[in-house]
Amino acid sequence: MKRVKPDGVEARVAMQPDIARLLADLYILSSATAQLGGYGLEVPDSQWQALVQQTQAARVIVGPNEGTGTSDGHIALCRLITICEDIIELYTTGRQCPPAIWREVGRLGRDAYAYVAAGVARRGEPLRD
Repeated sequence: MKRVKPDGVEARVAMQPDIARLLADLYILSSATAQLGGYGLEVPDSQWQALVQQTQAARVIVGPNEGTGTSDGHIALCRLITICEDIIELYTTGRQCPPAIWREVGRLGRDAYAYVAAGVARRGEPLRD
């Protein structure tokens, strides 16, 4: 991933490995849940529990201040966490999650995961300049 510094020079900004791991895990869980929910299939309680745990873990690492991150990957992760929290709230209150929200979960997950693919080397190490 590239960022333009104030002096106009492009620089590669590496994503922290812990954020990249959380993002990848949350992407996998949220995508699997969205595929089931988007087709009107029942999401097993164990999958909901895993999604809740992973979302909470990601929120602890990222913190409560959404959108104040230092990288596009961090901001994308914040958006994914927020939408996951929204669908979890719908689930815990017994309300149906509209198909549009399920599609948004899938889209945000793909968008956020693109930063993992672009910003982290295969061995899980951040890319270096």
